[in-house]
Amino acid sequence: MRIRLNLPSNFVASGEHGNGFWHIFTQAIAALLLIATSNAVSGQSALVGVSPTEPTVANATTTGSGIITLGTENYKVVDARNFAATATAGQEGDSKILQVGCQSCQTPSCRGNCRGRHGSAYPMGNLCAPCEPFWYASIETLFMERQGGSYSASPDFDMNGYDFEAIPRLTIGCVPDCINGCELTFTGVAEWKQSGSASDPAGGIGTFLTTVSPFAASDITAFTNSTDQTASLEAQYWSIEANRTMVGYDVARCLCGVRYIDYRETYNYEAEDANTPGGITPTVLGSLNSETKNHLIGGQVGIDLLYPICRRGYTDFRARAGVFANFADMNFDFRNNIDTALFVDDDKITVSGLVEIAGGLRFQVTECISIRAGGELWWLGGLATATDQFRNRIGGISKVRTGSDFFVAGGTVGAEFRY
Repeated sequence: MRIRLNLPSNFVASGEHGNGFWHIFTQAIAALLLIATSNAVSGQSALVGVSPTEPTVANATTTGSGIITLGTENYKVVDARNFAATATAGQEGDSKILQVGCQSCQTPSCRGNCRGRHGSAYPMGNLCAPCEPFWYASIETLFMERQGGSYSASPDFDMNGYDFEAIPRLTIGCVPDCINGCELTFTGVAEWKQSGSASDPAGGIGTFLTTVSPFAASDITAFTNSTDQTASLEAQYWSIEANRTMVGYDVARCLCGVRYIDYRETYNYEAEDANTPGGITPTVLGSLNSETKNHLIGGQVGIDLLYPICRRGYTDFRARAGVFANFADMNFDFRNNIDTALFVDDDKITVSGLVEIAGGLRFQVTECISIRAGGELWWLGGLATATDQFRNRIGGISKVRTGSDFFVAGGTVGAEFRY
């Protein structure tokens, strides 16, 4: 655009006429306004009626990527060949572009859960891989100790307490659709034992036993002044459980099912007393045997959690809780020489409970094999124990006593295999 400015003929550079200066200034302002208006009109006409500048491609690469310049703006171009393309039969091609989310796996084989076959090398697995059923099996060795301390019915000796025992735990399960599954677990057999004894040819070994009517002190003579006494307490435990499981991305597994627990105790206490009345040396023998059996059957719930701490390492948490019907049975047998005998046999049904808590570290050796180590704690309540049936008293025993509880604590090592 060309702008022409006409100056008046009476303009004098020296400024002899003051009015001429203001006239020229007014015309200059008008010209500037005209120029600004023309530029604005030109810009609007380019947006509305004029075709924009043709886009140009710069910095093209061999893969087809580059930069498109549109006016003063630059736009990065990504080659479409880098994206996965859906082929025939529902197969996907390779992609060099990382996809976010799980939009391409909603197929019948996926069944609502986008995860690969094993998903164990990484906790989240392959989110967009089709689901494949898998089986798993684990074997663990539990080094567990029944808590509760030693017990003794004599002031002259104590039993040595329970030791740690190795207990196997086997689990086998399957997950046919990557979400819902089932598993079967067997734990046992655990056997704990403590014992003690005392011997003195001169006698004088005493007892904590007392009597309740109709029994008297003469009915426990073999224990009150003994030359030899021995005692032992044995406990046995095993269980089997069948659970329905729900798995979430291999980092959480919830379960519910049924469980049977067998727990029993046996206490034996024997004494020998050599008396010499009338020059005769008879041997007075005494024995006490208390045996209890607990058959627990009921339901339980549980959860298993994994938390990644490195590429192949995780911390894990395991918990179980159950409520059971306890079919408790008691057999009590007391003898003092041939003069006194007491036999009691009783059973009843009561309510018992179980809580298991465990934690540890897991390492993924291969895609299919992992190993773990950790600690574990059990609590069992509402049980019938052998020593709780007589409570150091002879007499007044007629029914099985339940309500005892105890802890079992220790460590575990094991391995899991998936296929």
